[in-house]
Amino acid sequence: MYRISVCDDNGGELEKIRSIINDYTKTNNINAEVKTYASGRELLEYEDSGQYSDIYILDIIMPDMNGIQLGKAIRQKNSGAFIIFLTTSKDYALESYSVKAFSYLIKPAERENVTAELADCFSRISKPPERFVLKCTNGTVSVSADDIVYIEYYNHRMIYRLAGGKTVESVYFRGTFDSVITDYVKNGSFIKSSASYLVNMKHIRTVNAVGFIMSDGTVLTVTRKYAEARKKYIDYELNGGEQNDDI
Repeated sequence: MYRISVCDDNGGELEKIRSIINDYTKTNNINAEVKTYASGRELLEYEDSGQYSDIYILDIIMPDMNGIQLGKAIRQKNSGAFIIFLTTSKDYALESYSVKAFSYLIKPAERENVTAELADCFSRISKPPERFVLKCTNGTVSVSADDIVYIEYYNHRMIYRLAGGKTVESVYFRGTFDSVITDYVKNGSFIKSSASYLVNMKHIRTVNAVGFIMSDGTVLTVTRKYAEARKKYIDYELNGGEQNDDI
């Protein structure tokens, strides 16, 4: 069962969104539980029990804790969730990307717009992440693309830094780095930040003057030759996590 959380301090909007979601899931035979909250703190208190959601629809302008703050708190525990912001103001659009928002809708919520975003979310949730088979020094390992934070090329070996702190090293190969990362490029989530690093954009947490700060805290420099990587990452975020350009 999917879980969807809606948070809005306006009771009328809250029930309107709940009704739109229920109609959509019923029409499309989607098994989903919809939970509604009048404040961010109420939502977080519920999730302290471990009941995380797949999709969050959050009002931004709320007392006590606004939607951006709430989104950041959600991201600390639920990095893969889809966050859709609803607000009366366009002023928070840029800031919403700091929490990797999936989309940003202006109130009043239109049924057509909300259902279109839900359809897009569910199409991505239903698609299992691609897996890569790695030939490593300890044998063959199958790894989800989403678990790869970045790949380092060193002395004709691929060093995979994985979520959770694990490191996997490939066997020695004679080809160039570019010759063995073709499948990663096709995946659409990976981009080169330098001649020896391939970065999973899903694990980028911050972009600064030096380069990318990854989910594990590693700072990866974006070299002058690959300066376009910053723009590609921003385009990736603006497109809801899709990247079709070649590296």
